Amino acid sequence: MTVVGKGGLWWLLLAGCLLLAVGYTPKQYSGPSSGGPGATGRYPVHTGAAYVTRYPDPLADYDVPPTLEQLNKVRLYDFDPAASVHLDGFSLWTLDDFGRHDPAQQEYVRLSGKDLINGDYHLVVHLRDAPSITDLFFYVRYHVDRYNPRLVKPGSVFGMEGDRLWLCKEDIPGVIAAGMTRVRPDINGGTTVADGVVCEIAFEKHRADDPTWFVERAPNHAHNKPRGVTAYSDPQDDAVVIYWQETNLGDFNNDGEVGITDLIPLGRRYGRLSTDGHEDDWDFLLDTQPDGEVNYRDVWPIIHNYGSLLQGYRVYRRPGGSSRRDEVLLEHRTYPLLPMSAHRPTIWDPVRINEYRYADRELPRTARPREWTYRIVPYNACDDLEGEDSDIEIAISVTASGIVVRSVE
Repeated sequence: MTVVGKGGLWWLLLAGCLLLAVGYTPKQYSGPSSGGPGATGRYPVHTGAAYVTRYPDPLADYDVPPTLEQLNKVRLYDFDPAASVHLDGFSLWTLDDFGRHDPAQQEYVRLSGKDLINGDYHLVVHLRDAPSITDLFFYVRYHVDRYNPRLVKPGSVFGMEGDRLWLCKEDIPGVIAAGMTRVRPDINGGTTVADGVVCEIAFEKHRADDPTWFVERAPNHAHNKPRGVTAYSDPQDDAVVIYWQETNLGDFNNDGEVGITDLIPLGRRYGRLSTDGHEDDWDFLLDTQPDGEVNYRDVWPIIHNYGSLLQGYRVYRRPGGSSRRDEVLLEHRTYPLLPMSAHRPTIWDPVRINEYRYADRELPRTARPREWTYRIVPYNACDDLEGEDSDIEIAISVTASGIVVRSVE
């Protein structure tokens, strides 16, 4: 069953509004890709100038809205158990480079396990007869009432510490998300053996500890505030245009969500300098600390922002000097039944910084200056959640002849 979230009542109305979008056919990946993250499900190993489009056409495909399937994304608990590798009540699904189920890679994965004398269980994830691969990420489901994971240890099939990056998350009761990626596979290649241990998991035989229930959220906290916020007048459209750039720290594969597979871009660029003039657009997005280099410190944003899902922004407007109780949510410009003011573009580009422009055509113009405040908030439509402490306000003064930006905070 797919999770609809709090805003379930508007989905039926939204379906009619999005008929054109459902019929939209994504192009295949060759450089920047449309139809969401890479039609092939793979993040590029070899980078190059063909992919560097950090500031694209400002119109992009903003008039092509996301489909219902894209907004109401599949969750971990929605994965089909019959499509998993399973053993003794444990199930495993392999993932593509954007966190979706990848049955092709799963063909090479095997599980083995052993009941220990004290009732504990030792689970081993293997590769068997596998081709050379650069990454392997997976979810393991276990019975939360029977077992508690005590230790998750990476194997050596991807090499030792300097050869690969490893990440494991246990934010959801009953689920372990883990995987690894080769460091600089463009130089070092993928795995060199067809058989080997991916990881070992030691389970204690007692009910799992109560970890924090992981819930998808919108990008939160001050480090995820929109950047570059400004406003200007568009005389041709007779509108006030609010401009900002997207921020979702840790979303390194640029698919809108911070997840386990955001480790892959770090592996691709690990050790690269972000200011050496060579493909800096790629390295700039990953060097988040910043210390001028893509390194182990840049894993932290994935850990701290895990689960942040950005599907667009809400823009609120109120008279200057008034409280947020007087705010009005501005509707989407072309699809007013969408629950947000601006949706995230559906074209995927691994290094694009998404730019947004919201044209407010309904603002009254008078000869006498009037003050208005706009508030821009990251939005997760799947769970109907706004970002906490990640909104930003811009105050402007409007006259018949133009606008003046008073403050951005």
